[in-house]
Amino acid sequence: MREDEEWARDWPFAVELAAMPRVWGALLDLHVSGRDGRCLGCRSQVRIAPYWPCTLYRAAARARRIAAQWS
Repeated sequence: MREDEEWARDWPFAVELAAMPRVWGALLDLHVSGRDGRCLGCRSQVRIAPYWPCTLYRAAARARRIAAQWS
């Protein structure tokens, strides 16, 4: 686990998301890095997208790891 992901080890949102593989799979597919390093899935007309990996990508990636531990 990377140092910046250490805080998310017991992240309740990721634990709940782990039970929904279609949801976290879609999040992983949508939230990818653009050419400028910003998340393409977090596009908005009112603000600049955050740099990737965004919070939703991190939550989905953690959910995928949790789900893998369950199987």
